[in-house]
Amino acid sequence: MLYVIYGTDIEKAREKSHALFDALKAKKPDAAAGIMRADEVTPEKIEELTQTQGLFENKQIIFMDRTLEDPEIRDVMLGKIDAIKESPNIFIFFEGKLTKETLKKLEKRAEKITEYEATEEKKKEGGSFFALADALGARDKKKLWAMLREALDEDAAPEEIHGILFWQAKSLALAAKTASAADAGLNPFVYGKAKRYAANFKEGEIDALLSKLVHMYHRAHRGQALFEIELEKLALDI
Repeated sequence: MLYVIYGTDIEKAREKSHALFDALKAKKPDAAAGIMRADEVTPEKIEELTQTQGLFENKQIIFMDRTLEDPEIRDVMLGKIDAIKESPNIFIFFEGKLTKETLKKLEKRAEKITEYEATEEKKKEGGSFFALADALGARDKKKLWAMLREALDEDAAPEEIHGILFWQAKSLALAAKTASAADAGLNPFVYGKAKRYAANFKEGEIDALLSKLVHMYHRAHRGQALFEIELEKLALDI
């Protein structure tokens, strides 16, 4: 059984998905329950989770914490989506914005899918985050740190800021390794900017940036680091 809660209103989607997780645990106190993050996903692990049942309860409850953001991990998850749907266990997917292709696959298989869309005001605030992406691409650490600090002071969610920075880093990586927008799978305008920005980085630096962003996300969500501090460190180190 599969439930999907997603949307551009990350805070609301997170709140509702955790509320569902807690409600199901309360309803089935003997069921095994756990949270899985993107760096823990493997085809073997998903295969195990779709088939294994609890010792005292027919169902396990598995909370999938934004496991569809990374393209490679998303491919693994979607490759097992039919097994997840047919599993005796309960899966809750908490996600941010989903691609149309991903959403189409989930809609055909989810027991229930709920979207929490940001208000127009929040969308406008989110749109300003693209200036953060430009500052990252330009390697303007002073501007990036100042804009980052301003956004955080205005209560912007670190996850949203991280998302736009990760998107930019991913675009830089694709642009640096391809010869055209079609090859990169990017919008031509986005590709052109990313290609120019990629020239600001030496070989290996973009991949290192991506790695930092991935590890930062997981460290913060495991309680091993403060997300805001990690973002500030990244801004000052570019």
